[in-house]
Amino acid sequence: MNAQHLQTLAWLIMGSTGSTPGVLGTEGGRLRFEAHGRGALTMGQLRTLEQRTGHSGLTDLLTMGHSLVLFDVPLQEVGQVRFPWYYFGGGMKLTVAGSPYRFSFLQPQNAQTTPSHVAGIGAGRASGRAWKSALAGL
Repeated sequence: MNAQHLQTLAWLIMGSTGSTPGVLGTEGGRLRFEAHGRGALTMGQLRTLEQRTGHSGLTDLLTMGHSLVLFDVPLQEVGQVRFPWYYFGGGMKLTVAGSPYRFSFLQPQNAQTTPSHVAGIGAGRASGRAWKSALAGL
């Protein structure tokens, strides 16, 4: 993995109980997150996400199990990036186009399904280190 092209499994975290799996990646100076279905997001969290992204119909599409790109932005639109100590190297917080997002590289306990390629704590923490390196200086 390098800063030019990085792609990892990640869960978008909302509130204390909501999460949805997807793929977080960077390539060509852009940051992208594609959610894979609704996961454990509540209807209220889905509506918040729909407002945050400006993607009308997001709630219905994710509820039906579709994969959907939530954002694909130039790295210049990524605001504050933090790797809080209490994520133990396995997660980060950032803003995209002014909206806050939280990601975990470790499968949350509330995950509805387990993607077949989930590797474990060591791999999740390694993803956190790779993202910290890739987004250094933003």
